[in-house]
Amino acid sequence: MDYKITKTEFGKKPDFDLPTPLFYKELGEEGLVKLFNDFYDLLVDSDISNFFPQDEKELAKVKAHNVKFFIEACGGPKYYTEAVGHFDMIKAHEPFSITEKARTEWLGCMQQILAKVDISEEAKQSFWNYLETFSKHTVNVDTGLKLPEDIVKI
Repeated sequence: MDYKITKTEFGKKPDFDLPTPLFYKELGEEGLVKLFNDFYDLLVDSDISNFFPQDEKELAKVKAHNVKFFIEACGGPKYYTEAVGHFDMIKAHEPFSITEKARTEWLGCMQQILAKVDISEEAKQSFWNYLETFSKHTVNVDTGLKLPEDIVKI
């Protein structure tokens, strides 16, 4: 399956669909927790490690907080809403200077993790499509970086 990364049009916030509940059903809550633990472990060693706490206890807090959001987004229990309430993605990412290059690095780490997950390609593709579009909302710095339409494939 091809996991394409398309260029963000700076300032545009494209509509996105949540992943199909199949992703949550196939992976389960424990699987999602493992996926995001592995993902954040990869991120702290990536080119965008400066966005993430390097202290293990602080990183564990970030993992626990963020996985709640993704469990809910994937059709699981509303842990995030119950704990935090409404999530404003733009405000949550304002303290960080997120470029298209940083977004691409973030997505590249997720590609590596998804490649190791043993669930259907349909479920993976649905989750990828969500993340690829959803992540465009976090880009808040326009560097003028131009990316080919099909830059990264697995």
